[in-house]
Amino acid sequence: MTNPLQHTYWFIPPITDLEATILGQPDLIQGLNWSRPSYGHPEVSVALHVLDVLKNIDNLVLSKEDKYRLRLAAITHDSFKYKEYKLEENHRHGKLARKFLSQFTDDALLLDLVEWHDEAYLAWQIAFRHNNTIRANRKINQLLQIFGSDIGLFQQFFICDSATGDKHKHPVEWFTKIVTSERFTQLNK
Repeated sequence: MTNPLQHTYWFIPPITDLEATILGQPDLIQGLNWSRPSYGHPEVSVALHVLDVLKNIDNLVLSKEDKYRLRLAAITHDSFKYKEYKLEENHRHGKLARKFLSQFTDDALLLDLVEWHDEAYLAWQIAFRHNNTIRANRKINQLLQIFGSDIGLFQQFFICDSATGDKHKHPVEWFTKIVTSERFTQLNK
């Protein structure tokens, strides 16, 4: 009998050939089946979180290309947390996911989304939990430089990723306020 955990198709049905290829990779399968419940991620496995993010993406009105891009980001974005816990701080799961995904695509925007997906939340933590708005602003400015006019797609992914588990809305509201502010508008002209 085949172990259903050897393949993720039973759990996350692919909608493109690229998704099917990626979902069949042993490293990704191991990551999707991994679990370490934490604040914001009470799910039994990364795969359950990914399913929630995919449902949120399905509700967005986006171009087909951007929807496919966000789906690939969702499938891979947290799938390398299992490796992150074994490595040094500079090997964050977003970087590991980017390295994995770069074997299958050269889409720079998608790769950036995967690598930097947690940075808006981390900036919020720095500002509000560590009371360091200067450092938080540096992080936000870095995101603005990386994504430029595509910051809206990053924001959409941040919203979809944050509307899961027991995450609260404050980081998303804070980031949305920044990217829709006059200061942001001036920076992108």
